[in-house]
Amino acid sequence: MTKVSGKDVAEAILKKLEKEIQKNNLHPSLAIILANNNPSSRIYVNNKIKAAKRIGIDAKLYEFSENESEECLETIQGLNSDQKINGIIVQYPVYNTWNFDEFENSIFPQKDVDGFLENSPYSGATALAVWEMLTAFTYIEGFRKTEDFLKGKKIVLIGKGKAAGGPTFKLLEKKGFKVNVVEKDTENPTQIIKKGDVIISATGVKNIVNKNNLKKDSFVVGVGFGDLNEEEVSKIARLYNPNIGGIGPLTIVSLLKNVVESAKKAN
Repeated sequence: MTKVSGKDVAEAILKKLEKEIQKNNLHPSLAIILANNNPSSRIYVNNKIKAAKRIGIDAKLYEFSENESEECLETIQGLNSDQKINGIIVQYPVYNTWNFDEFENSIFPQKDVDGFLENSPYSGATALAVWEMLTAFTYIEGFRKTEDFLKGKKIVLIGKGKAAGGPTFKLLEKKGFKVNVVEKDTENPTQIIKKGDVIISATGVKNIVNKNNLKKDSFVVGVGFGDLNEEEVSKIARLYNPNIGGIGPLTIVSLLKNVVESAKKAN
């Protein structure tokens, strides 16, 4: 039963991206909007900036207090028309009194590198991160293509939220896979999860994937923070990623990949 580190996979992709930026003489630039008092959001944003700068992406942080929603919208408009900015993201969540969708929808689709908008040319960063993890599983299992690895396997997705589950569902469907979704109101969720060969959990519910609902030798991707009871999963799953250092680093890398794509188009 092997634990697959998202950090290691992310590291390899970052090196590739750095080479791509240098080879194409790109000067990618990312604008990050932070509008909440959530300490974990700040850590996440700092990690994004650190990774971006390391490979040659100029990342700028724009912070707003709760009474500055108008200023925030004006800033987004300015960034939209700034030719030098390749990507804009609004760190999720925003203040309770703000409507995340209002700010997200004000971003030009071609700069929506988080891939949240319907008409965004980019897949959601978290969805791409899940795909990268499945690709890592693919290579370990001796397949050359992720599509071949997934073929004939029953895929179960737990949670279909805005930031993670929803975009993952969209990406897998786009690639032609049938996805069995388990949500809050799903009847007999344990039975459905137990039949899954590939389990993707994106709920943020602690230990939702455990020995009671996992099939022996299944492949497990934990997206939500703490979704996996790691001790139990490690004894049952064939391959899985850890809660910490799993999908997080890959989400950042996938976001930066979208920024580089945007810079290439603008070039």
